[in-house]
Amino acid sequence: MENNTIKNRLLINKVKIYIILLVIFGFILRIISAINLGVSADDVNHGVRRYGIFNSGKLVIWDQSTSLWYYIEGVFYKYFGVSLLVSRFSAVIFGSLMIILVYIFTKRLFKSERPAIIASTLIAFSPMLIKSTLPEMDIATSFFALFSAYFILLYFESKSNINLFFSAIMIGIATMIKLYALFFAFSFLLLLLYKELVNNTYDKKIIKKFILFIFILLILVLPTLIHNFLLYKNNGFMDLIFTNVLGLGVEKSKQFYSWGAGWMAYTDYKGFFLGNQRNFGDNDLPGFLIVLNFLFKGDPILFIFGILGLILFFIRRKDYSLFFIITFLPAFIYLGAQIPMSKHFIWVLVFISPCSGFVLDEIINKTKKIKLNYILVIIILFNLVFLGMAKDVVHSHFYGESSFGKLLDYKQKNIPKEAVIIVDNRIYSGNMHFGFIGTNYVDAITYATELDQKLTKNNLEVVDVYFVECVIDDCGWGTIEKNPLVNNTMEQIVAVFNQTAVLKKDFFGPNQKKFYLPFNLYGEEILEYRIYKTQLLLNPTIKAIIREKHQWYLYPIGYDRSISTIFDDYELKNNLDKILNSLGFFILYLELILSYATILYILYFFVKE
Repeated sequence: MENNTIKNRLLINKVKIYIILLVIFGFILRIISAINLGVSADDVNHGVRRYGIFNSGKLVIWDQSTSLWYYIEGVFYKYFGVSLLVSRFSAVIFGSLMIILVYIFTKRLFKSERPAIIASTLIAFSPMLIKSTLPEMDIATSFFALFSAYFILLYFESKSNINLFFSAIMIGIATMIKLYALFFAFSFLLLLLYKELVNNTYDKKIIKKFILFIFILLILVLPTLIHNFLLYKNNGFMDLIFTNVLGLGVEKSKQFYSWGAGWMAYTDYKGFFLGNQRNFGDNDLPGFLIVLNFLFKGDPILFIFGILGLILFFIRRKDYSLFFIITFLPAFIYLGAQIPMSKHFIWVLVFISPCSGFVLDEIINKTKKIKLNYILVIIILFNLVFLGMAKDVVHSHFYGESSFGKLLDYKQKNIPKEAVIIVDNRIYSGNMHFGFIGTNYVDAITYATELDQKLTKNNLEVVDVYFVECVIDDCGWGTIEKNPLVNNTMEQIVAVFNQTAVLKKDFFGPNQKKFYLPFNLYGEEILEYRIYKTQLLLNPTIKAIIREKHQWYLYPIGYDRSISTIFDDYELKNNLDKILNSLGFFILYLELILSYATILYILYFFVKE
């Protein structure tokens, strides 16, 4: 008996050591991803918005209906400064903690170590999850949604309201990070109701439990509700999502939102199921197949065995297949019919990972010849190779630092803050604002056509001037080819700097059309950016004039109201308004504290398990 106890303890210690190693390697891979991956328009737009967020006075960012994630990231900006790596810290942290969460979730579900070990390995080395280490909300949303589901499992075992309480808190935080998490809250309530009805335990107590869950969720989403109430009361319009859903203040808000793709977004359910979905342009396939293809291309092992596991669950484990269906369908159908972007479906891979672990464990049990170690090694090696190939779903290469990242590193280390930076207009404006935030930057055409007219020729002083060129003629826009006037104008400006300035550095990035393999650090690269330096006699007021141009996505950079007014500011006209606004910020900061406390909480659960 004593020998068995010792063996069990040794096994438990080995498993914990393995999971700890998984987290370490998963963390390293996500750090590499955060450093190496290039940027998309959404990445830089989100990266700009959390700059100065604590001085913004914002309960909500206008097109998100939430702001918690920006405050979570804003803490990193506050203490570590602005860089490509720092802008991705939350994805690194919550992506790494996801490994532990999937392990304890799967172990709780199956009461078995092996499926949990396999599932956590799949998450740790998932190409799609690793390459989603971006300034985006979806990794953190998936983490808190799964943590909420974990407490639902605990509730089913214990019937303790405390687990329901924690589940509501976690899904509330997930919702305030990304609003689509509300679908999971709805699904969890449906699951609770179903379980009570099936087990014939339905009574008045379940109503109280529903009320408890909804009440906590309502408290946590109050910042969004308060913001929209005060905004509509004072200004006659709401944020973008509330305007789309409720249809209030459309005429007034049209002047602010109508230019964006999200304005009155069309939800094409017919195309999602039958084909020719409007959101996918000319593609004849049903939208749901296109979304599933995103997931297959992003992580084939996790996706394929996850689907097989679901099928097996229908036969053997109807409880989890039911949980997955109820959780999966509402969010999958709505997001797929309205906002079919691969990043919005990361949670699918997270939620099917236990299914993958289950079916691979079944294969081990049936064959007798395949050992767990072999499965784990195959998963790790395949995914490490696949990381260099998965370009179709998540942009840019993993094995090789992007030219934009190198450019930002150079700026941080070599360009003094008092210098003036002139940026090629062929570089996407969001890239410019994010890449040179906190400096005296301006686009080249504005500098050449507007600033020269506003500057007097008196009191001139020597100023260091840097010019950043887009060598490949289109750095993030994707439309310059259709606008030859911009390209020709920039070529003329580049010619001037070629003659009058010193070329300081070339910045090469991985060739996006080539596959990269592990340790292929010096594969084929393409020259994408150049930076030049010169000195010019300029009026020092140029820096103040440049600063007036620092506005992006309806907000002045850093929410600096000395640059311009902010369109969705509202006036607190009476004591009730002040109390509501203060309550909104109290809850928002409480959620911020809880978000960071969860980091310690998940470690506690790991030790406990």
